[in-house]
Amino acid sequence: MPDVICVRMIWDRRAIELGSLPGRWHSLHYGPEAEHPFGRRGLAMAEAWSALQMSKQEAGMVLLDGDVAVDPHDVQAMLTAIHFEPAAVHVAPVKIWPKSTTWDAWAWGHYRDRPSQERCVDPRRFGFSFTYLPRCLLAACVRAGLRRWAFPTCDTRVSATAARIGVAIRVVESATPTHMHY
Repeated sequence: MPDVICVRMIWDRRAIELGSLPGRWHSLHYGPEAEHPFGRRGLAMAEAWSALQMSKQEAGMVLLDGDVAVDPHDVQAMLTAIHFEPAAVHVAPVKIWPKSTTWDAWAWGHYRDRPSQERCVDPRRFGFSFTYLPRCLLAACVRAGLRRWAFPTCDTRVSATAARIGVAIRVVESATPTHMHY
């Protein structure tokens, strides 16, 4: 099994209890600043990746947002998917609720061209609710300016970078996390 860094992204000190999950989990707290009231997600991700790499052998980083609930089965499904294809993005299907977006209704956190309630098996875009980013994509994003990417465009820019460098995006259908921000 490839070694991955698992990071719980905790916005403004708010997160669901993590419990006991497979993997080595790190909590990363970030939040609003005067000049960045919605936080600097890209900076937090880039610094986590830089600080937590132990051997430069890690295949990539699993991101779990603080407002997303997962169980051990979800994490094991993600880790298994990574094992079989460590160079691809792996995204768990998560319903994103309107309270977190400007959308009129819930939509899946991964999609082809625009957010939708229809399941997408070949997405081009993805959010970070429960997502694995491979090493090559993280490196490309850092070179492209990840440290300056802030909400609400950080995930869009990471998705676009994946498309630009040809990183496959896979949906981990057997994972069933829940976005609790509704």
